[in-house]
Amino acid sequence: MTTVLASTLSETPVLGSDGTEIGTVYNLTMNVETGRLERILVTPANDDIRGFSRNDDGKLIVPASRMSDLDDYLIVDLTDRESDG
Repeated sequence: MTTVLASTLSETPVLGSDGTEIGTVYNLTMNVETGRLERILVTPANDDIRGFSRNDDGKLIVPASRMSDLDDYLIVDLTDRESDG
């Protein structure tokens, strides 16, 4: 992925690599020492989204390693989602 400002990710639609609508970016977590993106929190599109861990507020926790592309949408790799939640 290319370098982007974190502020530009807010409210970005999130799609699975198969085109499934997952939700929208709510927030993100970065490592303050390295500046590397660690994970994003996603407001789910619906309650049926499975395969991701959730925080106490019900937001999906998507590891940065699962993000594969960013354009008009943030694309998340779904091939290993069973192991994440």
